[in-house]
Amino acid sequence: MPIGIALFTVCAIAYFSFGAVMILHYNFFDPDGISRVANAGFAVMSRDPHISAIGYVWNPLPSLIEIPVLQLSRWWPELRTAGLASVVQSSLFMAGAVVMIRRIATDRGMGLMWQRLATLAFALHPVIVSYAASGMSEAAEIFCALWATRNLLRWLKSQDPTQLALVGIALAIGYLARYEFAVCATAVAALVGLVSLANRYDSDRRMVVQRAVLNVLIAGFPIAVAFTAWAMVGWITTGDLFATLTSNYGNAGQVATAQTRGTASTLLANRQPIVVAIRFLGMQPLAGVAIALAGCVAALRRRVEPIVPICTFGSVLAFSAWGQLTGTTFGLFRYYILAIPMVIVVAMCCWQPAGTEPRQWGARSWTAKAGALLLCGALLAIPVTARAMLNPAIGNQYLQYGWRSILDPEAYPASDQWYRQLRTDDRLIASYLDAMNLPDGSVLMDTFVGWGVWLYSDNPKQFVITSDYDFADALSRPWDNHIRYVLVSNPALNDAPDAINLRWPSLWADGAGFGRLVFAAVGATGQTRWRIYEVTGPPTFPASTVRPAP
Repeated sequence: MPIGIALFTVCAIAYFSFGAVMILHYNFFDPDGISRVANAGFAVMSRDPHISAIGYVWNPLPSLIEIPVLQLSRWWPELRTAGLASVVQSSLFMAGAVVMIRRIATDRGMGLMWQRLATLAFALHPVIVSYAASGMSEAAEIFCALWATRNLLRWLKSQDPTQLALVGIALAIGYLARYEFAVCATAVAALVGLVSLANRYDSDRRMVVQRAVLNVLIAGFPIAVAFTAWAMVGWITTGDLFATLTSNYGNAGQVATAQTRGTASTLLANRQPIVVAIRFLGMQPLAGVAIALAGCVAALRRRVEPIVPICTFGSVLAFSAWGQLTGTTFGLFRYYILAIPMVIVVAMCCWQPAGTEPRQWGARSWTAKAGALLLCGALLAIPVTARAMLNPAIGNQYLQYGWRSILDPEAYPASDQWYRQLRTDDRLIASYLDAMNLPDGSVLMDTFVGWGVWLYSDNPKQFVITSDYDFADALSRPWDNHIRYVLVSNPALNDAPDAINLRWPSLWADGAGFGRLVFAAVGATGQTRWRIYEVTGPPTFPASTVRPAP
């Protein structure tokens, strides 16, 4: 078996197994990853299945990958109910990223032992392992960024436009996973244009400019198509060109909601430059050293290769830092994950392919020796990042600091950690509704927060969900649309206002004049998370208790 295939297979199985154990045995996960499984399920398993049910707030690639995996849930239900389909997706992408690291090392002519060291420094990094097993989109982001980086490096050597086309394809696929690739593509286009202008194969200035423009178009066309197509499809379907910016459920809506609550002070603290620096360097302590080394090698040896990872990875990292400094994002630790492959690729770019069989520990030039030193440092710095992950002030999501409850269960008992109780309420609600054997379309639910209930239910078609074409009608007049129950979430706990609470502001508190409370469930934090109201008929209410349907 070829080494690349064997490496991919071993990593994919190891990452998936690790993620499955974390979810099934420890109930330890980030809901963002599992929610993408629900998006995939809405498209093929809901009462009103259609591909646009996959949603337009978040990029579609993870859910698209998970759609075929969900077909296996009839034999292994946990692929849907526990969200293991998401772990399949992330483990495959991260295994591909490991193979991509090895291929870049081979392209650079590194000795066999240095190739192995680079691969291990990436594949065994605790943050990489965590997000390979998380089901989230970071794995796809890293894979596509590495794919683009490798082909950009190959283009610098060969000037083959085919490599630029592959760069563009990698960026386009990456954009379908993360919006940050729009920034990456801009940086890549600038680098390709500058390199093309500097490489004067023709004395005719006009020909040089034309070649530069064509190269930029080759690299940029695929992502331009992906960007335009995704925006237009979203606009035609939902009326929003960029739902993540304009939707109540998007990043901007969630930040705005946080600013109206007690978490606003946390957002302000996140905007401090020192906090940005600590999280960036906590992710990869040698990131600053790598940037400085890339600049030195580029300036002293007049080589562009070390600048490539600064362009592809660094542009996204700079955008993440800008988002945190301006309060546009939550400043999450995981947003700096690209610092890990950036440092390793900068180190590998210090080698210059010699065209001869490299020695196992070959590092003859001073640049290769500097790269080798950086690579060793990246491996030795792993414990620093591991320690940073466990500090809630740095690793500011429970998928990072929550490892304390697994590594030291006596000091951090699972029963005392709210994040280890997640989705127990979803299972309780699903069991209650399933026990009634309701007909299709009997329960009204907004899937922004109710996706977990939908995944656990043995009868998902009993729900009228947000993506159903008749959801708006059912929301406006549930008593006239065969709705027997409304599942409403606690508006004080939601990351953003959902459609049901927006339409019926008093429903949670008093049933809005048409509902009778029949069931409630407590969430992971010990507060009442869900209420189920039975629809009793047309309401009698003051005009102030209802808002017009969207």
